[in-house]
Amino acid sequence: MHNLQTSALRYEGALTCATAPGFCRAIQAALSDHPACLLLNLEEVKHADAVGLAALWQAVRYARGRDIECRILPSAVVYRALLRAELLDELPLEGPGRGSHMLEVPDTLLDDSAAAPVATSRRLILRPPSWDELRLFAQWATEPLLDQMVGSPLLYHCRHTDPYHPEFVSRVLYDPTAVTLLIQGADDGSAPIGFVRIHGIHLVERFAFIETALGETTSLRRGWGVEASRLALAYALDTLELHRVEAKVYAYNILSINALRRNGFHLEGALREARSYDGRRWDVLVYAILESEMRAQRTRENFPPMGLWPHADAGA
Repeated sequence: MHNLQTSALRYEGALTCATAPGFCRAIQAALSDHPACLLLNLEEVKHADAVGLAALWQAVRYARGRDIECRILPSAVVYRALLRAELLDELPLEGPGRGSHMLEVPDTLLDDSAAAPVATSRRLILRPPSWDELRLFAQWATEPLLDQMVGSPLLYHCRHTDPYHPEFVSRVLYDPTAVTLLIQGADDGSAPIGFVRIHGIHLVERFAFIETALGETTSLRRGWGVEASRLALAYALDTLELHRVEAKVYAYNILSINALRRNGFHLEGALREARSYDGRRWDVLVYAILESEMRAQRTRENFPPMGLWPHADAGA
């Protein structure tokens, strides 16, 4: 029998990869008595990233799958994030935070919270950067090898602004269409060696792009980039429910091409002569991997479940 009452849940602070699992647990607790309606108050949410938005969308589907109405009161920050992520048509928004007049709000900075791992393998962990670690991006942005081999737009942005510029902070920590994770050895005390970024995330169509950047040549030779990308794909598959992930690589970057192949990516085409390097024009190669291939790979690696919900079917 349905409870005719409305269950209200007020969520504050940040809705990000660091907090999304707790958010999902709170949703499950609020719906445990099977109310007629869930009123989700997000008016005090100050930051949101792609994983947080995925959790929100999954929560709505979770409620609807149990015949529970869901209503959302968004903050201006949440509304802007949903607009950028093209999720506005998918969610039942209402209240003063719903509307274009709420788009112009100043960016604010979150205090330095603990950057706990979101994904772990035998040798590596992936975790969001802490505030103090944003300076690492300035260091990597000036590495000539990274610029030649990866050509990261994120590092380009950092090189021409500052790692603590509000816009750059937002791109690293609170991007509604991306998640940026530091790559770190599993041994305690080791410093981050680079980052992996799932970006251009489209949650409705379930596709995204991936780039992996390592600041040390020795890390490349040890295969850490391959392992970090593989772990990031499993994490994105579980949390973002992606069907397709695409990567672009310069044709002269044989190391990255081999890494993509080892991770199950297939060559789909080439942007002919789209890159100028070392006195000549080079193709940019387009590789992609599909959901079934990612699932087969994560099974071979025996990665533990990394979804946002305590039970595998909770976000269905």
